[in-house]
Amino acid sequence: MNLLVSSGEASGDLHGARLLRALRRLRPDLRAYGMGGPRLEAEGLDRIVRSESLSVVGISEVFEKLPALLRALRLLGASLDLRRPDAAVLIDFPDFHGILARRLSRRRVPLLYYVSPQVWAWRPGRARWIARAARRIITLFPFETEIYRRLGADVVWAGHPIVDDVREGLEAGAPLPEKTRPRLVLMPGSRTAEVRRHWETLARAAERLSARRGMEVVAIRAEGIPEDLFAGARERQIRLVTSGAHRLLASADLTLVASGTATLEAALCGSPMIVVYRTSRVSYLLGKALIRVPWISLVNIVGREEIVPELLQDDFHPDRLEGEAESLLSSPERLRRMREGLARVALELGPPGGSERAAEAVLDALQGPRA
Repeated sequence: MNLLVSSGEASGDLHGARLLRALRRLRPDLRAYGMGGPRLEAEGLDRIVRSESLSVVGISEVFEKLPALLRALRLLGASLDLRRPDAAVLIDFPDFHGILARRLSRRRVPLLYYVSPQVWAWRPGRARWIARAARRIITLFPFETEIYRRLGADVVWAGHPIVDDVREGLEAGAPLPEKTRPRLVLMPGSRTAEVRRHWETLARAAERLSARRGMEVVAIRAEGIPEDLFAGARERQIRLVTSGAHRLLASADLTLVASGTATLEAALCGSPMIVVYRTSRVSYLLGKALIRVPWISLVNIVGREEIVPELLQDDFHPDRLEGEAESLLSSPERLRRMREGLARVALELGPPGGSERAAEAVLDALQGPRA
C-alpha cells in the first residue's frame, strides 16, 4: 500500500508520526510519502515537502507564507500522477488541505481526514467540505463526531494521541532533582513567533513571582526553537530545559502556558495553569469576529467551562499575569477546583492507544469497494 500523508504543523507532525508508526505495525508493506516534519520522516515518511517552513501563527501571517504554500501544493499535486498513491491521509491544516482535496477527488484518490480543524470554534463551513470529501474522518475529541454525523459523514472517534505522549513522558527519563521550592513552569510556545511574543512578558512575571514566593522557575524550550530567543533567562535565574517536560509539569505548582496543545499536556499532568496568548492585532481582531466559543484554550473548550484563566493580547501583561498567579496560588480552594476540572478534561481525551485506533480506522476504511 502506498499512502500520501500530509501534515503542515508541528502538532500534526507529532500525531502523524504516531499514526504512521501504528499503520506500519499493522501493514509492514506500507509505504508513505508526502509533506511533514522531522518526526514523520523518522517514522519512514519520504518527505517531498518539508512542513517546517509552512506553519503560521495567525490569520494575517498566511500571506507571508503564500509562495511556500503554493509551491507545496504544486509538488503534492504533481506527485499524484508520478507516485499514484492508493489513498491519502490529510492531517488538520484545513485551508491548504481543502485545495489538495479537490485534486485528490479529480484523480479518484480516496481521502481520509485525521485531526479535525476546530470547526466547533470558528468557520463551521469547513466541516461540510471535509464531510463531503473524506471517505472517513477520524477525530481526537468525542464531541466532534456528532458534528460530522449530522452532515452524513463516516466518522470515528479514536481519542487523543497526546494521552500516550504524556504517559510515556512521565515514565521515561531520569528522575527530576529533588524539589526543594515551589516550582513555576513556563511554556512560551512551540513556534518561533509565539516565543518572540510571549517570552519577555512571561519572564518578567516569573522573576517577580520567584522573588515574592521563592519559586524555582523552569522554562521549556520546544524542539527547534533557538535558545537565543530566551533572552535574560540566566540573569533571571530561569532554568531552560528541552527534555523531561511532562515530569516537570506533573511537579509544577503552577504553569504559565501559551494556548495550544501544551495546555492539554499540562491538564493530563494535573498542573494548575494560566493560559496566555498574543498574536498580531489584525489576527486578533479577525479571530475575535469569527470565533464562536467564549474561550481559546483547549482545556476550557473541552471542559465546556472556564476551568483555567486566560490572559490574551493586552490582558497578557506582567502585572496582570503576576496578579492572577498570586490570586491562584493563594487559594487552595481554587486550586482544588481547577485540578478537578483538569481531571474531567483528561477523561474527555480518551484512553491510551488513540494512534492505534486511528490506524485501524484508516485501514478499515480502505478495505473493499466503497461508493
